[in-house]
Amino acid sequence: MTGSIKKNQNTKKWDLVFDAGNDPLTGKRRQIKRRGFLTKQEALDAMTLLKSEVLQDEFTDLSSLSLAKFMDEWFIERKIQLQSSTYETHYIYFRTVIKPRLGHFKLQKLSPIIVQNFINNLVQEGNYSENTIHLIFRVLSAALKKATIIRLIKSNPTIGITLPKIRKKELAIWSLEQINYFIAASKQTKRLTRCFVGFLIGFLCGCREGEIMALRWKDLDFSSNTLYIRQTLTQKAVIKAGAKNNSSVRSVSIPEKLIPELLRHQQMINEEKALLGEKYEDNDLIICTRYGKPMIPRNFRKEFYNLTDKVGLPRIKFHSSRHSHATLLIQQNVNVKLISERLGHSDISTTLDIYSHVSKNMQQSVAIELDKILQL
Repeated sequence: MTGSIKKNQNTKKWDLVFDAGNDPLTGKRRQIKRRGFLTKQEALDAMTLLKSEVLQDEFTDLSSLSLAKFMDEWFIERKIQLQSSTYETHYIYFRTVIKPRLGHFKLQKLSPIIVQNFINNLVQEGNYSENTIHLIFRVLSAALKKATIIRLIKSNPTIGITLPKIRKKELAIWSLEQINYFIAASKQTKRLTRCFVGFLIGFLCGCREGEIMALRWKDLDFSSNTLYIRQTLTQKAVIKAGAKNNSSVRSVSIPEKLIPELLRHQQMINEEKALLGEKYEDNDLIICTRYGKPMIPRNFRKEFYNLTDKVGLPRIKFHSSRHSHATLLIQQNVNVKLISERLGHSDISTTLDIYSHVSKNMQQSVAIELDKILQL
């Protein structure tokens, strides 16, 4: 660590520049400047004091590096790797849960018992669901795994931690009768929402909300009754190329009965384009505002809930339209591998895990079919 003292010819006072070396965590050079000392001795005394402070600072001593400081730097890296919505969720849990409770611990002093107590306290307080606690733990574990890889710590203290068991909740879905009623009753309502065709795509094709809201007309092939998932819309109404994962970029066959609804909706969009002219922002979107702009997902869901209330059906989350679709296919004995591909799951085990309740209810029918063919 070196420094220099120089008289400022403009102010006639003394300034110092102190080189504190590189930050061992970021590798960036740390240069500290101080100005306005009346005498050279004052500047020298300040330099000596500054050097003493830096020697005691946690940046120059990895054994004193806190978890909070490390994760602040780690999240800079994560911002590059994660989707913005995922990054924001993870960072919120770091800032509001992990940092206040564990941030003051020195990274090298963090032990499994401290982490286990942290998890136990979250469970006992009862403010977070089991799924949320698992997510908070994954964020912490990923950070400490990185610290292990770059040899800031010898072992990951999150290994072997006991987490609360996630209790599976029965999926709230609509039956085939309810879906048919929703479609028929909706068409009888006054001023049917422009989002209606998006709701149909959810129930009849099983697409995710963000996928539906980013669909373009050029992603539809009417000659083969196929739609192509090539992009998605974030919760901030930003269009992003690609989808949730590689498997989510896919083609989905469209039921024949959906085609007339799409064509009617397309006619409405074309009429709006012609009416607004240059004021229309043409993103080629199927689901959009009357000015052609991407619709905010929150507003799309609000339209779904309003329509649900109008027709008198029990409220379900819009994402459950996807679950309703998959459940109907399973009940119709469609091959689970095909369903998994249609939903864009990365692994068939994901499909089996989510819809295990449906297969259990179908066990009795399997036994009946076996009785028909066995000769005992």
